[in-house]
Amino acid sequence: MLAIVYSVALMVTLETMTYGFKVAITSEVENILPTDLMVYSQSVSIPEEVAQVIARLPHVSYVVPAIILGTVQVNGQAVTLIGIPSQYFSYFEVHMENGSMPASDGEAIIQDTLASEGNVSIGDTIYAQVLTGVQGSTQIIPLKVTGTFSSILGGFLGFHLNMIVTTIGTLQDDLGDAGFINAIFIKLSQENPTYLNQLATALSEYFPNADVYEQSSVLGSISNALSMVNLFFVVIIALSLIVTGLSVANTAIMNVRERTREIGILKALGASNRQVIIIFLLEVIIMSIVGSALGIVLGIGGAYLARYIMIKINVPIIIPVILLPTLYLYSLLIAVATSIVASVPSLISITRIRPMEVLRIE
Repeated sequence: MLAIVYSVALMVTLETMTYGFKVAITSEVENILPTDLMVYSQSVSIPEEVAQVIARLPHVSYVVPAIILGTVQVNGQAVTLIGIPSQYFSYFEVHMENGSMPASDGEAIIQDTLASEGNVSIGDTIYAQVLTGVQGSTQIIPLKVTGTFSSILGGFLGFHLNMIVTTIGTLQDDLGDAGFINAIFIKLSQENPTYLNQLATALSEYFPNADVYEQSSVLGSISNALSMVNLFFVVIIALSLIVTGLSVANTAIMNVRERTREIGILKALGASNRQVIIIFLLEVIIMSIVGSALGIVLGIGGAYLARYIMIKINVPIIIPVILLPTLYLYSLLIAVATSIVASVPSLISITRIRPMEVLRIE
C-alpha cells in the first residue's frame, strides 16, 4: 500500500504545483501586459500621433503611449524609467506605499526598495542618468520624488526591479523627443482574435524595427512551455505507477501463497473460483482506495510544503495551491486500475488451486 500512497502523493503534488504555476504565470503576464497588444522599440522613434490614430480605430477600447528606458542609472544603481500619461497610471496597477502620484512634469514615484537603499525620501530630488547614444553620451533628468510604490505591472513576475515612474512629458522634454514615444499599449473593446492579428501584422509592417507583443501569443508560448514540463512530470508519474504495479503484483502473489489453505477451505465449502476472486479483488480495491486517500492528503500537504520552501528561499513567484477535485478523482481511479491490473496474475493463480491437494498437504 505504501507504493500506492507514494505514487498518488507524487501525482497530486506535481500536478497541483504545475497547475498553480500556470495560474500564477498567467496572472502575472496579464498584469505585465495588461493590454491585448504592445508595440515596443529600443529607440524613442514612434510618433505619438500613431497612438492617437490607433485609438480611433474600431474595436479599440483605449491606447496608452509610453516611454520605457532600461539604460538608466540613479545613484550608481541600474533602474528602469517609465514615462506614461498621468491619467493612465491606474491601468498599470501601481501599488502606492507612501506619498502621491506625480501631479505635473518633473515629478516621479520610485520603487520602495530603491528609496530605502538610496536613502531617498519624499520631496527629495534624484537625478536619472540616461544613456542617449552609441558614443556613451548621457542626459541627466532631475526628478522630484512625490511617492514610493511596491510594484507596477504586477511586479514583473515578482522580481523587485528598481523602477521609477514619471509623466511622459517629463521624458519627452528632457530627452528632446517631444512628440515621440517608444511603446504603445493597445486594449480592444472586446475579444476579437482576427482583428487583433490583423492589427499586429499591420503594426509590424509599419514599424519593422519595433517588437509587437500579443498577450494571447505570450500566454500561448508559456502554455506550450508548461506542457513540456508537465509531460516530463507525466513520465515521472508513469514510472512511479509502473513501480507501484510491480509492488502490488508482488504483494498480491505473496498474499495468495500465504492464504492458499484459506482458499482451499473456501473452495471445499463450495465457494466458486469467481467468488474467491471477488473476495481478493475487493481487498485489492479497498487497499488501493485507502492508499489513494492517504496519498491525496500527503500530496496536498506536499504542495503546501513546496510552496513554503519556495517562499523561504525567495523564489520570485508565489505559486498558489489550488484544490483540484477532478485531479483527486483521476488519481484514485488510476491507482485502483493499476492495482487491479497488477493483481491479475495472482487472481488467475487462484483458479489453479485445488482444495483436495491443499487439504492433503495441510
